[in-house]
Amino acid sequence: MTAGRRRKVFIVLDIVGLVAIVLLIPFVLSNKSAMANIDCSGKIGANHVMIIQNSKVTPTHITAPLCDTLTITNKDNIERFVAFGPHEDHVAYDGITEKVLTQGQTFKVTLVQAGNFRFHDHIHDEVQGTFTVTK
Repeated sequence: MTAGRRRKVFIVLDIVGLVAIVLLIPFVLSNKSAMANIDCSGKIGANHVMIIQNSKVTPTHITAPLCDTLTITNKDNIERFVAFGPHEDHVAYDGITEKVLTQGQTFKVTLVQAGNFRFHDHIHDEVQGTFTVTK
């Protein structure tokens, strides 16, 4: 096979691969979002509190069922840039990806997705907590 013919074969394979990716993206995204969150409207669950104080999260981990809520409170005297997911790869949980909390501020999320999750202070990554949401 000549170099020119090999190049054409690789170009065709690249195009086929790109078309496959483009066709699969909507399928993957729709399945991910369909499986991700449940509807908790009308359901009242317990509220779990995690506090950031002295550059630590207390408790460091909670386990709760779907439709409970999680409240994160900053009691430190510095601003906390709370983000869900691993550092540099933030993900949304209950519609929140990141939230700035000054001293005394809180925010609440409804536990709408089962699994193991992490949040951290984006500026001081060692300040972090985890939570498990059960079905």
